[in-house]
Amino acid sequence: MKTNELLIELRKFVLIKSGLRNIDPGHCKIISEYVFQETKNYVSETTIKRFFGFANTLHKFSLFTLNSLSQYIGYSNWESFCSDKESDISDVQSIWQDLRLKTHAITEISLIAKKNNSGVPFNATANRSFFYPDFDYFLKNSYQFTTISAQPGHGKSILIAHMVEHFFYAENALYKNDIVLLINSASVSAIIQNGQSLKDWFLKEFKFGSVSELISFFKKNPEKREGRFVLILDGIDQFLLKSSYFKIFIDFLYSIEENNFFKVAMGLRANTWVNLQPIITGSAFLTKTWYTGLFYDSDLLSNVPFLNTEEILHTLSQIEGKTMTKNDINPSLLEQFKTPFWLQVYYKIKFENELLDLKNPLLRYELINYFLEKKIFLAKHSTEKIFILKKISDSISEGNKGLRVAKEKILSYATTYPIIYEELIFSGIIVEEKRLTTAIPIEVVRFLNNDIYTYFIFIQLTEKFEYKASKEFFEYILKTFNNTTLREHILNWTIRFCINRNEIAELKNILKLPFTNEEKNKSFDFICYVAKYELSKPLSSFNKQSVGSEFIDIMAIGRTMSTLYKDTIKTISDNVLNEDAQIMLHIIECNINLIDIDRAALTNTMHLLKRNYKRLNELFPINPYDLILYFYNNLVNKPNESKSLEEKIIKLCHQIDKSPAHRNEDLTTAEMLTFRLVLITLFSQKNYAESHRFTMAILNKYPNIFYIRHSVFSPFLLIHLGQTYLKLNYFKKAQRIIQFLDKIISSEYTYFTNFITTSFSIFKANFYNYTDNYEQALIEINVGLKIAAEYDFKMFEVALMLIKIDALKHTDATEEVSNVIKELLHFLAINKISMPDYANLNGGEFEHTFKILKSYRKHQ
Repeated sequence: MKTNELLIELRKFVLIKSGLRNIDPGHCKIISEYVFQETKNYVSETTIKRFFGFANTLHKFSLFTLNSLSQYIGYSNWESFCSDKESDISDVQSIWQDLRLKTHAITEISLIAKKNNSGVPFNATANRSFFYPDFDYFLKNSYQFTTISAQPGHGKSILIAHMVEHFFYAENALYKNDIVLLINSASVSAIIQNGQSLKDWFLKEFKFGSVSELISFFKKNPEKREGRFVLILDGIDQFLLKSSYFKIFIDFLYSIEENNFFKVAMGLRANTWVNLQPIITGSAFLTKTWYTGLFYDSDLLSNVPFLNTEEILHTLSQIEGKTMTKNDINPSLLEQFKTPFWLQVYYKIKFENELLDLKNPLLRYELINYFLEKKIFLAKHSTEKIFILKKISDSISEGNKGLRVAKEKILSYATTYPIIYEELIFSGIIVEEKRLTTAIPIEVVRFLNNDIYTYFIFIQLTEKFEYKASKEFFEYILKTFNNTTLREHILNWTIRFCINRNEIAELKNILKLPFTNEEKNKSFDFICYVAKYELSKPLSSFNKQSVGSEFIDIMAIGRTMSTLYKDTIKTISDNVLNEDAQIMLHIIECNINLIDIDRAALTNTMHLLKRNYKRLNELFPINPYDLILYFYNNLVNKPNESKSLEEKIIKLCHQIDKSPAHRNEDLTTAEMLTFRLVLITLFSQKNYAESHRFTMAILNKYPNIFYIRHSVFSPFLLIHLGQTYLKLNYFKKAQRIIQFLDKIISSEYTYFTNFITTSFSIFKANFYNYTDNYEQALIEINVGLKIAAEYDFKMFEVALMLIKIDALKHTDATEEVSNVIKELLHFLAINKISMPDYANLNGGEFEHTFKILKSYRKHQ
């Protein structure tokens, strides 16, 4: 036996002794400890890694290492082990078994290389067992060769490794007597570097002059054959780019005589297969003996499908060390992970940056940025690569088969930088394909992944505007990108770009320009995700010192309530160093806590606010702490000394009323937060006349305030005025507001949120209750309850159930009233919340029912 063969045997017995069937780098430390315990000889973890092929072996293993490992498995030394193995096979080794042992040595090294090159630990990868019956069919039937073809990064090499283990090497492998010879790029490189031809190498290793000679021998001597000989070639694409090697490979395929025991499986990139397929389909023999497989896609020239959800979740569960479900992962990431190489990028970035999680849509963009940074921006010839990629992205158009460009259109760049162009293809950034549906087949070029294309489109956009996000920048996005998915990605890249550079004010353009309401809401959420992430990063431009009024403005004109919004406000208020910004954020937090009926959180935030009571007087037209205290007392059932507060509100009302008319642009965040708190305070006090006067005063100062389309404050004000009209019995005026709101909400560019939609449902339900249209009221209530439950608007759920009780009482639906009351009390109990007075928006005649319900709740 050769030394390599003996080393393979030693590795096998060390694994058996250690109780392992497979090995990864993490096991090497354990084996080192086992060897020391057994022999008292210390063989380092690094040496064990080299022994099993996980680290480069620059020299032969020392006799000490080989003796120690031999002693570990029960021999006195390495020489004793070698003698024993030689005697085992000297008399019984057949030609087939000799071949099997020699191929095993090469295959095992190739397998280890594949496992080491896996971007995630091999045992975490999906084994794609759906492919096994297809490969088994190929082995059992009269085909000579098959292809496993895919684009780079689609997991073909890992699939091959799993299949070799499953069919030939696993403990319960189906075909243990078959010979499998796995040759990868490293094997071919080693042969070439040693100055050998493939033919010379084959003769030296296997004592046959060629594959054809080997086949002829076993055809003439069938009794000497003990199974099949399966040759698997993978990672040889770089060699097939050279015409000389390509010719050798074609000659090799033609040299395979028809037989039933020699099988060839080729792992090829799709762009290599583009060149090979015409030769195969042009030969009757090769076409007959080629097994395409069940999963072959003739358009993509691939038979390795994208990962399915189950396979993605399997790998992520292994990486995360816990069972992952679809709900644990952002849907856009789940889509991205269908291509396996993004899982590899995630595995790398996870250990460098633990601040991002799988629910965060920002992770998608960080993965793209990380991948391109390593592959392009920090790589050799980065300037030339970026230049070519920008030219390709600029030339791409969208057709039936996706985003691509005819190669002839970018041929000048490919021929100017041929080596760099080939690097981009081989590194999997761009791919070449044949377009066969045209009259004359043409070559096309596309990015491997649309996300990469989008990134380079964005890069060109920033260059066009000299790296300055401005109103014109966003207007260009609005005008140029009609594809909604592409526009969403461009907006998200822009949000990331602005927050990275702390150019927050420019983000207001998204809300002010006529992007769709869905785009505005998604963008607002993405602003929250990026802001939280940037604040947690060291050396970020958006940091504790730099968070200021521009960011607070966006938070104030945006969402009123959502889990993400709540987390963002809390995270930033806990970290910001600008005292005025922190105060504003605390006011927003209190507003959230009131809607959430969260007494504990409200108490904590009010405690922080009280420390700055004096500064609150300076920042706001009326001290918001006094207004929040009113609601706090309401929440904890404390009496309110409201006379002095009423006087302050009336005084402020006069001041606003006497103010000259202002433009909408003059409305400040401090005013918006104050006006909101004042109006809901007056409404809660049942001081509807003063609430109406205060709204009219605001309208006097800002005559066009109802026409603001970029802030939730305008629809809030309209809904509040409508509710006030109901209380004052101005039903026609309330109806006109409903009609106006219906009109502006149906306009695509108006910015509104789920919170506003639910508020509007409450307003309409109240209107129908007041006008005795109880059936329509119940329809609106159910619409509102569905949204409120989905987005956890607790105060609205309570308010809507109270309105529902009122509506049902008027329809004499006694049993249904009882059911809703039980539902309401159950909701309060499981959420451990009270039923504050400000949650009751019904008319005066419902007051007695409300007091009974509240009293019942108190005594439970």
